[in-house]
Amino acid sequence: MPISGPAQQLDRTPENGDIETAAAMVSHDNQLVADLQDRGLRRLCTCAAGLSSRAQRRLEAVAEALRNTEEL
Repeated sequence: MPISGPAQQLDRTPENGDIETAAAMVSHDNQLVADLQDRGLRRLCTCAAGLSSRAQRRLEAVAEALRNTEEL
């Protein structure tokens, strides 16, 4: 299953010398840390920790579907 949306940003690795991509990743990571101030999101991450890769991909797909439903 291909990765899309916000999760796709996490899957990128900057090429050597690609400063713009590296800067975008740092910005995204900073926003992710800020988002983890949300207690519900921390609980969801705690529940997902330790799941198999397959289960994590399924959870990601459900979250993307919910984001689309809520037009985020």
